[in-house]
Amino acid sequence: MAADYKHKRFFRCLAIGTDSTISKRTFSSTADANTKLGFTSVWNTSSPTKTEALSDSDRCLEVTYEFDNVEDQDAFKSAIDGSYGDSTAPFNPATSSDRCEQTKVEWYNADGSVSSTTTLVADDDLGTWHSPTRN
Repeated sequence: MAADYKHKRFFRCLAIGTDSTISKRTFSSTADANTKLGFTSVWNTSSPTKTEALSDSDRCLEVTYEFDNVEDQDAFKSAIDGSYGDSTAPFNPATSSDRCEQTKVEWYNADGSVSSTTTLVADDDLGTWHSPTRN
Protein backbone atom coordinates (compact mmCIF):
# COMPACT_ATOMS: atom_id res chain seq x y z
CA MET A 1 0.00 0.00 0.00
CA ALA A 2 1.15 3.52 -0.73
CA ALA A 3 1.58 5.81 2.25
CA ASP A 4 0.48 8.66 -0.03
CA TYR A 5 -3.17 7.69 0.52
CA LYS A 6 -3.60 7.34 4.25
CA HIS A 7 -5.81 8.83 6.93
CA LYS A 8 -6.89 8.02 10.48
CA ARG A 9 -10.40 8.08 11.93
CA PHE A 10 -11.30 8.09 15.61
CA PHE A 11 -14.41 6.34 16.98
CA ARG A 12 -16.22 6.01 20.28
CA CYS A 13 -19.32 4.28 21.53
CA LEU A 14 -21.67 6.05 23.93
CA ALA A 15 -23.89 4.08 26.28
CA ILE A 16 -27.28 5.74 26.63
CA GLY A 17 -28.89 4.81 29.94
CA THR A 18 -32.60 4.30 30.49
CA ASP A 19 -32.50 7.51 32.54
CA SER A 20 -30.87 9.31 29.55
CA THR A 21 -27.40 9.39 31.14
CA ILE A 22 -24.59 9.13 28.62
CA SER A 23 -21.17 7.56 29.22
CA LYS A 24 -18.31 6.40 27.04
CA ARG A 25 -17.95 2.64 26.68
CA THR A 26 -14.56 1.15 27.51
CA PHE A 27 -13.07 -1.39 25.10
CA SER A 28 -11.06 -4.41 26.26
CA SER A 29 -9.34 -4.77 22.86
CA THR A 30 -9.60 -3.56 19.27
CA ALA A 31 -11.73 -6.65 18.52
CA ASP A 32 -14.09 -5.67 21.36
CA ALA A 33 -14.24 -2.12 20.00
CA ASN A 34 -15.16 -3.43 16.54
CA THR A 35 -17.91 -5.57 18.05
CA LYS A 36 -19.34 -2.77 20.18
CA LEU A 37 -19.17 -0.20 17.36
CA GLY A 38 -20.62 -2.58 14.79
CA PHE A 39 -19.00 -1.18 11.66
CA THR A 40 -21.14 -1.89 8.60
CA SER A 41 -19.70 -3.04 5.27
CA VAL A 42 -19.38 0.54 4.02
CA TRP A 43 -16.13 0.77 6.03
CA ASN A 44 -14.63 -1.86 3.68
CA THR A 45 -15.25 0.16 0.51
CA SER A 46 -12.15 -0.01 -1.72
CA SER A 47 -10.62 -2.69 0.56
CA PRO A 48 -8.35 -0.46 2.66
CA THR A 49 -5.52 -1.81 4.77
CA LYS A 50 -6.48 -1.04 8.37
CA THR A 51 -4.30 -0.52 11.43
CA GLU A 52 -6.16 -0.28 14.73
CA ALA A 53 -5.25 0.96 18.22
CA LEU A 54 -7.05 2.01 21.39
CA SER A 55 -6.57 5.40 23.03
CA ASP A 56 -8.27 7.67 25.58
CA SER A 57 -8.04 5.07 28.36
CA ASP A 58 -9.42 2.43 25.97
CA ARG A 59 -12.53 4.47 25.15
CA CYS A 60 -11.50 5.40 21.60
CA LEU A 61 -10.71 3.19 18.61
CA GLU A 62 -8.25 4.74 16.15
CA VAL A 63 -8.29 3.22 12.68
CA THR A 64 -5.70 4.15 10.08
CA TYR A 65 -6.93 3.48 6.54
CA GLU A 66 -4.43 3.03 3.71
CA PHE A 67 -5.26 2.88 0.00
CA ASP A 68 -3.44 1.95 -3.20
CA ASN A 69 -4.45 5.15 -4.99
CA VAL A 70 -6.37 8.38 -4.60
CA GLU A 71 -9.38 7.04 -6.48
CA ASP A 72 -9.84 4.25 -3.91
CA GLN A 73 -9.49 6.69 -1.02
CA ASP A 74 -11.98 9.10 -2.61
CA ALA A 75 -14.46 6.26 -3.22
CA PHE A 76 -14.11 5.24 0.43
CA LYS A 77 -14.71 8.78 1.66
CA SER A 78 -17.73 9.18 -0.63
CA ALA A 79 -19.22 5.90 0.58
CA ILE A 80 -18.75 6.85 4.24
CA ASP A 81 -20.18 10.34 3.72
CA GLY A 82 -23.12 8.87 1.84
CA SER A 83 -23.87 6.36 4.58
CA TYR A 84 -24.71 9.21 6.93
CA GLY A 85 -27.18 10.69 4.49
CA ASP A 86 -29.06 7.72 3.10
CA SER A 87 -31.11 4.91 4.56
CA THR A 88 -28.04 2.83 5.47
CA ALA A 89 -26.18 3.44 8.69
CA PRO A 90 -22.41 3.34 9.14
CA PHE A 91 -22.74 1.48 12.48
CA ASN A 92 -24.81 -1.37 13.86
CA PRO A 93 -23.80 -1.28 17.55
CA ALA A 94 -23.85 -4.45 19.65
CA THR A 95 -26.13 -2.68 22.14
CA SER A 96 -29.00 -1.16 20.18
CA SER A 97 -29.37 1.84 22.51
CA ASP A 98 -25.70 2.83 22.06
CA ARG A 99 -24.70 5.75 19.86
CA CYS A 100 -21.51 5.22 17.89
CA GLU A 101 -19.62 8.24 16.65
CA GLN A 102 -16.72 9.19 14.46
CA THR A 103 -15.05 11.95 16.47
CA LYS A 104 -12.04 13.05 14.44
CA VAL A 105 -10.28 12.57 11.10
CA GLU A 106 -6.58 13.12 10.39
CA TRP A 107 -5.35 13.23 6.80
CA TYR A 108 -1.66 12.48 6.16
CA ASN A 109 0.95 13.76 3.74
CA ALA A 110 3.12 11.27 1.85
CA ASP A 111 5.88 11.71 4.47
CA GLY A 112 3.48 10.68 7.26
CA SER A 113 3.04 14.14 8.74
CA VAL A 114 -0.50 15.35 9.46
CA SER A 115 -1.90 17.36 6.55
CA SER A 116 -5.16 18.36 8.26
CA THR A 117 -7.34 17.42 11.21
CA THR A 118 -11.07 17.83 11.61
CA THR A 119 -12.56 17.39 15.06
CA LEU A 120 -16.17 16.33 14.63
CA VAL A 121 -17.01 15.88 18.32
CA ALA A 122 -14.99 17.23 21.25
CA ASP A 123 -13.84 14.59 23.72
CA ASP A 124 -15.99 16.01 26.52
CA ASP A 125 -19.05 16.55 24.31
CA LEU A 126 -21.41 13.67 25.03
CA GLY A 127 -24.67 15.15 23.84
CA THR A 128 -24.27 17.08 20.62
CA TRP A 129 -24.38 15.45 17.19
CA HIS A 130 -22.07 16.81 14.49
CA SER A 131 -22.04 15.84 10.85
CA PRO A 132 -19.12 13.51 10.08
CA THR A 133 -19.20 14.68 6.48
CA ARG A 134 -17.51 17.98 7.35
CA ASN A 135 -14.23 16.41 6.17
